[in-house]
Amino acid sequence: MINKTLTANIRPANIKAHRLRKKGYIPGVIYGQEHESTPIMIEGKSLNRLLREAGENVFFEIAMENDMRPVRLREVQRDPVTKDIVHIDAQIIDKDQKVRAYVPIRIEGSSETDRRGVAIQRQKATIQVEGLARHIPTHINVIVKGLKQGASIRVGDLEISEELSILDSRDDIVLSAVKNSRLGIEETFLEEEMEHRTNGDEDQQKETEETHRTDTQE
Repeated sequence: MINKTLTANIRPANIKAHRLRKKGYIPGVIYGQEHESTPIMIEGKSLNRLLREAGENVFFEIAMENDMRPVRLREVQRDPVTKDIVHIDAQIIDKDQKVRAYVPIRIEGSSETDRRGVAIQRQKATIQVEGLARHIPTHINVIVKGLKQGASIRVGDLEISEELSILDSRDDIVLSAVKNSRLGIEETFLEEEMEHRTNGDEDQQKETEETHRTDTQE
């Protein structure tokens, strides 16, 4: 949803991108259907804070030259080693025009299922929706607490705003609850260990009985 505002400045043509980044700015470009592509620079700390809070699938406003422009990030380029943002592409959108977006799915309550020996197997990380930018959330919460082994949650089970349309098939599985394979390995190990101990005790008992019989005969 559009509830954040970042300040941007037109990027001077004589300043190289690496110099901007050293000064704490992220170079980028802003464009739209009725807007000429314009090189910009945004304060890195503010941009990183926004993405940490809302993710890269975020709609926000850019304040530039006494004008507020609603935008969405079309591309975030990162350094392959440091993962630092090196460049962004921001597309100007119309507040009254419907847009399509992939909304991330956030799982809540998985620690409770882990304690019960149930693992959550994710099938979809995002779902595609359509609606006005102000109605599109930064993520969709899926609560799995209490979900039993063998159960699943489908796209049609997700709770989203009535103002949005889901473009994915409602029958698509978002996640499934399966047996925790790690727990299964631990159980197998414990069973084998108990069997080993039991067999060892039986062998020790037989050896003791055999020794006792030998001593008695002598």
